[in-house]
Amino acid sequence: MSKVLYIDYENVQNVNLSRIAQLDFKIWVFTGVSQSRIPIELVKSTQAFGSNLKWVSIDGNGPNALDFHIAYYLGLHTAENAKDEYFILSKDKGFDPLIKHLVNKKIKCRRINSISEVESAARTPAKVKKTIDTDKAYAKIVGNLSKIEESRRPRNRKTLRGHIKTLIGKSQTEERIDQIISQLFAANLVVDAGRGLTYHL
Repeated sequence: MSKVLYIDYENVQNVNLSRIAQLDFKIWVFTGVSQSRIPIELVKSTQAFGSNLKWVSIDGNGPNALDFHIAYYLGLHTAENAKDEYFILSKDKGFDPLIKHLVNKKIKCRRINSISEVESAARTPAKVKKTIDTDKAYAKIVGNLSKIEESRRPRNRKTLRGHIKTLIGKSQTEERIDQIISQLFAANLVVDAGRGLTYHL
């Protein structure tokens, strides 16, 4: 089973692929017509992936032109390799209904907001369990959410972040809060299926 990452570079341009260079990912970077100049740092970081990284340049303009290209390749790849795991790096929530459809078809697919979520997704179950046991801040969040009634839990990423920040914000950096959120998604304790967050606690 492979992991495939689609990058919506038109939507998310702060991408540091060197952080996942040692992970086994196939990467597709989609660029729009306005992305005629790619930062040299990004270009250098792509070299580590060799043939596992491909560029797809969109020729035409139009609403959601790049999104349709990602949807095309996602459909093509999931039809050929339904057991692979797919990630879309984009803040565009327009992908969420498609992702929900794929999840209902038992295909592993999720939209992520940052590369840090990709790092967390690469953790093995043992490593995730170890993190829960040894990271007090993370364990506190998991314990707190498990005690809250389903209907009263945060329904989106923004409210989840606010909830976590209220509990441990004074003692944790903004980056650490992002990492905790990524860990929750990577462990499948929290799932974003397109119509609000669902919890498996």
